[in-house]
This record gives sequence, structure tokens and C-alpha cells, in this order.
Amino acid sequence: AERKVARLRWLRNRWAKRLETASDRVKILTPLEGTSSAGLAMFHVDGIDHNQLGAWLMEHHKIVTTPITHPEFTGIRITPNVYTTPDEVDVFADKVLLAIRKGLS
Repeated sequence: AERKVARLRWLRNRWAKRLETASDRVKILTPLEGTSSAGLAMFHVDGIDHNQLGAWLMEHHKIVTTPITHPEFTGIRITPNVYTTPDEVDVFADKVLLAIRKGLS
């Protein structure tokens, strides 16, 4: 169980820290430090509707995400599996950065 949690955190941090570093528009809504989460994380991109971003990722890139609307926050939850590869996480981050640079068209 400890190895699974470590892998899930590593995968989460791989995409989350990359997006956070690459764009000041990205807000990671889940604490990355501590033990309150393993692989789950939620993020928001200022200026891009989270529902539209989730639909664009699915329709154009076959990337499954979970857009969440809550009275206190909105964003997209990302939930990797222990079998998710680093390359898959990198493709996800690449596509989010593409959306930030070029929009959702």
C-alpha cells in the first residue's frame, strides 16, 4: 500500500508541479505536501472554463478528467491509476499547456 501511495503522489506531482511552474494561470487546489491526498489533485486555469477544458481534453485528446463545480471552488480533478505511465501524465500536461497557449479551438 505504501508503494502504491508513493507512486500515485509521484504521478500527481509530476503533472501538478509542471503545470504550476509553466503557467501562473494554473492554480493547484489540492495541497501537494502532507498526507491528505495521494494521487488525486484538483486544478483550475484562470481564464478557461473548467467544464469546457474537460470537454476539450476528452473530445480532442481522449483524456478523461472530472470537472467539478462547487460553491467555494471550480476546477478539474485528475485521478491517475498506479498503472498510469509517466508518458501519459506528460501528454496530459502538454495538452493543458497547449490549451493555455492557444485556447480550446
